[in-house]
Amino acid sequence: MFTEFKFDKEMIKEVVLAKATTLKANKGFSDFAGYAVGVIARRIEKDPLRYRDYGPYWWAVKLVLKGYGKDDYGDSSDPVIAAEYMGDDTAETLVMADLFRDWHLKTHAVGNNHFMLDSDSGDTYTLDDPDMEALA
Repeated sequence: MFTEFKFDKEMIKEVVLAKATTLKANKGFSDFAGYAVGVIARRIEKDPLRYRDYGPYWWAVKLVLKGYGKDDYGDSSDPVIAAEYMGDDTAETLVMADLFRDWHLKTHAVGNNHFMLDSDSGDTYTLDDPDMEALA
């Protein structure tokens, strides 16, 4: 049903390995996922509406953040979208979300929250997290 904004699984595994290796070499940190959670949390704390930058990956990212004790973002969720845009592990989820974010910021206006997740239907998905909207 959801065909858009997906990444090749093997490519994602390679990117995770490369990023984890670089983090270890440059900063001495072994917990890539924990480090990435900190980066994302700092971005969101500066401007809660930037959750929109993560598009359909937001719901999976929010679950990861909660799993790392970042409970300030509320309980709103979209379990179907979260499951669809989640990697095989935490690191993969965060890498995919960040790759999407990079692309999204290069191609759309900041704050855009409308995404076509299925090219066959042409329907637009509106990302709306009332918890994050209330924090803004």
